[in-house]
Amino acid sequence: MPPHIKEKLQEMRKQFISRTKERVQEQLSGPDAHVVRAVSSAKNLEAQFNLVYEQAIEWYALHFPEMRFQVREPLHQMQLIAQIGERKNYSQENVARVLLNEDSIRKVLEAAQNSKGGSIDAHALKAVQSFAHQALSLKQEQLTLQSFVEQQMRELAPNFSELSTPMIAGQLLSKAGSLKRLAEMPGSTIQVLGAEEALFSHLKTRSRPPKHGYIFNHPLVKTLPKHVRGRMARTLAGKMAICIRTDFFGKSRIVDELKSKMEAYSKHLSKLPFKPKPRPNQNANFSRPPATPRRDFAPSPPRREPSSQGYRSFRR
Repeated sequence: MPPHIKEKLQEMRKQFISRTKERVQEQLSGPDAHVVRAVSSAKNLEAQFNLVYEQAIEWYALHFPEMRFQVREPLHQMQLIAQIGERKNYSQENVARVLLNEDSIRKVLEAAQNSKGGSIDAHALKAVQSFAHQALSLKQEQLTLQSFVEQQMRELAPNFSELSTPMIAGQLLSKAGSLKRLAEMPGSTIQVLGAEEALFSHLKTRSRPPKHGYIFNHPLVKTLPKHVRGRMARTLAGKMAICIRTDFFGKSRIVDELKSKMEAYSKHLSKLPFKPKPRPNQNANFSRPPATPRRDFAPSPPRREPSSQGYRSFRR
């Protein structure tokens, strides 16, 4: 290879590498990349909180099993364990620091007085309270990430986040991977984002297809009756696709008109009565139809009668 061609190839290689680095840095420095990582981290923190919460509440149930049935909120349960601890320390003043409902406070105090749980020593109580403090810390980190996601989505996609709520918008963005990919998706794809397992099961086993993914958590969808949720999810996903494209390719505000239309459509669907579909083959006639003669082939030859000599003729 001549030297001047080799030098040109080396220069082109350096330019390609430099351009690739610039594109990678541009994609990684975008604000949507940070939102994707924040949503994924918040999901992992939620899973960790559930695990630590289950361990703490099961361990504390050996000492005060009735508390978990009187206080249904997991965050309040962890606060009672971390702040009060032993069952004998439950008083009106201590419980009122966590619970605000007078009826709930009264039920917890009565359960503490008549509890059937066993005693607990100082070392075991300290370990359980350590679990409770860790659960509260994980929940606080999760709430901090959720507020960050909501703030970033309102800045990145104001129309999309207002129509779909900021948390659902962040989940859809995390599943899509980037704001550009989400803007290029049709409404039918946005509708089933988050329901990939059900979708692949439908494609593989021909089961019923999913009607909604993350969009099910939208207030306009989950509050409707079951028989109209699919229609609402399909229409809402189409409007969400319009909003995300407007946010990515333009900066106009169109969400007010679309939001009012969706609210009116949700009220209309909530008034529709349920019409059960007829069962398949409910009125079908199961009698066997008469056989039609086949005329496209020649008739089969008559069956040959067996020989009268039978086995002896065969031996000869």
